[in-house]
Amino acid sequence: MAKREQVVIQGKRERTLKLKKLRVKRRNVFFLAVGMFIANVAFGMAFPYLGVYMGYLGASMVLVGLLSVAFNITSTVFQYPFGWLSDSSGNRKGFIAFGLGSMGLFYALMAFASSPAQVLLLRTFQGVFGSAMTPAHSALISELSTRAGSIFGLFNSVENAGYMVGNFVGSAIVGYLGIRNLFLLSGALLILSVFIVLMIRERPTGKRSLRGMILVQEGREGWRATVRSSAFRRLLRGNLGLFYLTVLLVMIASGQFYSVSSVYFEKTFGGWSVGVIFGIESLAAALTGYYLGRLIDSYGPKRFYLLSIAGYMAAFFLYAVVKNVWLIFGVAFLSGLKWVLTINSTSAYVAGKVKANERAQGMGLLNTMMSLGWVVGPLIGGYLAGISFELDFLSSLLPLGLALLLALRLHE
Repeated sequence: MAKREQVVIQGKRERTLKLKKLRVKRRNVFFLAVGMFIANVAFGMAFPYLGVYMGYLGASMVLVGLLSVAFNITSTVFQYPFGWLSDSSGNRKGFIAFGLGSMGLFYALMAFASSPAQVLLLRTFQGVFGSAMTPAHSALISELSTRAGSIFGLFNSVENAGYMVGNFVGSAIVGYLGIRNLFLLSGALLILSVFIVLMIRERPTGKRSLRGMILVQEGREGWRATVRSSAFRRLLRGNLGLFYLTVLLVMIASGQFYSVSSVYFEKTFGGWSVGVIFGIESLAAALTGYYLGRLIDSYGPKRFYLLSIAGYMAAFFLYAVVKNVWLIFGVAFLSGLKWVLTINSTSAYVAGKVKANERAQGMGLLNTMMSLGWVVGPLIGGYLAGISFELDFLSSLLPLGLALLLALRLHE
């Protein structure tokens, strides 16, 4: 065979192989996107009603707050062992499926709970076994495209859309079928998502160093962060240390409010309102996140971070004093804006202030402060809400006011 013909044949083989790999990647993107959309519908249905269900079973507000504490701590701790196993085996879809299936099983079992302690125990187990999903989920997404920003942006949009749909659907289910059936249906949807994820075709891969972990975010199941330890002391000094302190204070206030807010909404406006209010917050974040990010790029993150803290203060104050459900929907939209402003502005601030070779650690510390705030805040919120919801919401203005005063001293 002539050398020219060999080159042509080799070129055709390479093109065929590239096309085959591209088809497999597209197929994997499709099945993972569909599976995670359905999973987030389930999360959006069940998560807002966990506190309501605890109240229905007779729990105190302290126990309601402990739901967030138990899930945050266990899910953060157990991600590293599961991440190491996923890296060692090169298995992504198996761990995603195991995590989703575990979450679904424990949601379904909650439908048969007869005491708040049983729900708290099941939520703790969700944090342990559900954490198998999160590192593998981030790793698989990063392997689906060389354009990391675009592929993560795609899945963030898909998953936020699913969560929003779940918020609205959950409200209808509670109204027509009851809260126990809500957890059964959420569990069923998560089991369905398992079968879809298992249709992904994985190639054997070598070991990778896991640098991604998922931390709980405001009113959601998870947030991707990157954590290492070598530069933490350096990052906590000076201006950046002050910045991280303000983030911790903001997230303490967030944990105070969101750990008990669903119970407040149910008692004040009716069970149907819980999913709708959470859904409107999600809708606001989904509609404005991209455009607010562009404004931050143009005018700098500090002023938008200050605006986000002021937004927290306004939203939590209005949630405490507004008793008309239609006006509360407007407050919910404002609340969604302040959350997406916070995420975009804090991430941009760290990216601009941290050296390139320490940026991952800087982002990791940012999310660690967020997670820590969501451990401390629910403890405070659970106690104060037992006295008065309004007292809890208004008292959150104290850490927020301190955060705002400290943030004014941050460098541009």
